[in-house]
Amino acid sequence: MDGRAPLDILIVTGPLGAGKTTVVNRLLKAEVAAGRRVAVLINEFGAVSVDGALVDAERPELAGVENLVNGCVCCSLRDDVVAALRAWCDQADGQRPERVVLETTGLADPTDLLDLEHEAALEGRLRLAGLLTVVSCLSPVDHLKTKPLLHRQVALASLVHLSKADLDPSAAVAWEGELRSAFRHIPLVLTRHGQAPEGSPDPWLGDLRPLPDGWAASAPTSFSEARSFSLTWDHPVDPSALEALLLAPPTQGDVLRAKGVCVFAGWAARNDGSDRWAFQLADGRLEIAPLPLPGNGMPATCMAVVIGTNLDAAQWKGRLRRLEVPPEGARRRIPLKG
Repeated sequence: MDGRAPLDILIVTGPLGAGKTTVVNRLLKAEVAAGRRVAVLINEFGAVSVDGALVDAERPELAGVENLVNGCVCCSLRDDVVAALRAWCDQADGQRPERVVLETTGLADPTDLLDLEHEAALEGRLRLAGLLTVVSCLSPVDHLKTKPLLHRQVALASLVHLSKADLDPSAAVAWEGELRSAFRHIPLVLTRHGQAPEGSPDPWLGDLRPLPDGWAASAPTSFSEARSFSLTWDHPVDPSALEALLLAPPTQGDVLRAKGVCVFAGWAARNDGSDRWAFQLADGRLEIAPLPLPGNGMPATCMAVVIGTNLDAAQWKGRLRRLEVPPEGARRRIPLKG
């Protein structure tokens, strides 16, 4: 303990595709606007960080950005989380962040993150400010009962954001009823485009309750059941073909999430100088948004990430590669078997 005020940390969790990164970007924007130094720690399931590129492009003025991939912050990457937080705590005043947002992968059980402030390296230097769980109302409402991990992510929350309420008001009403019935004590806010209504509870003022006896020992998780693969594109991709692939994917397996960054063939660079576009598939809905240049002026790597169960990776990589539209005289990579 160094006598300085502890660093506040807010955990943002929720299923894949719920809209966590949109919420995180709004949280970071609000902190910067309030004049606070804020950093973000992003955990993604896979070998590359798409969400990190989205945050880095949107918020170049952050005090720090750390990306943790190919593992889970609640288990295999926990030491990396502690190391990143300790490094921020060690920074001198004026550089040290006042607040940190930790965005977990959608496959993470946040149980084992609730004791971060009791780590020996962080004791007295870190304060767990709250746990914000983001749930998409476009997901089947029975998931609250049939998906143990989702139920757990909500049960541990100090605040729940029900996202995408503007896209399906009737689904939002159904989800709101289920959540309020199951968790009467947890504040619930319906959000639109990641924005909570004026006067909503402050996520940084959460009241985290102790875990019920036995929870840590019986924690169910689906993390080990999922698989992820990524592919880097060398050329622009066909926008219509990408849409067709993601909205009507191969029948083998179950796609939980697809996301990435690309240049679209035939689309000119925008007025901001960037030709990159971010795409995300969640709840059967494809979203495409412009991706600004990051603060260093270097455009993000064009890539795709697919997360799911029982997927044929070779088939997916072949179809993603065939989306490329090489310029005249250039060649597309040919995936080799074996």
